Amino acid sequence: MTDNQGLVAQLVECWNTGKLGLIDEVLSPKFIRHEPEIDGAATGREDYKQTIKRHRAMLANFHTEATDVIEQGNKIAFRFKTRGKAESGPVVFEGVNILHVEGNKVVEDWVYFDVAGIKNRLRQEKAA
Repeated sequence: MTDNQGLVAQLVECWNTGKLGLIDEVLSPKFIRHEPEIDGAATGREDYKQTIKRHRAMLANFHTEATDVIEQGNKIAFRFKTRGKAESGPVVFEGVNILHVEGNKVVEDWVYFDVAGIKNRLRQEKAA
């Protein structure tokens, strides 16, 4: 496992376990997360920790996994699949993260996934 793959594994662990202390080891103090469909941007480690808390609170049994980790220079791209349970039932969604790494720390993260599709699915399940 490369150092960059280790960073991805640590981030996934933070999301799955809620152990937010790991964030300080993985993210740069100048970290920025771009998630335009949901939160806009999280600036810094503390904002990112709050983002994880919010997402984990939305879904019971929250679990995410990273696949297809691709490294090029100081960038890491990977697909993710997240599962959990909302009040209306099971939720599964997939997306892509692109990380910018400097000095073995993540300084920037771009997140893309189908938020409209998730919202529509949840509305349909509530209506049923």
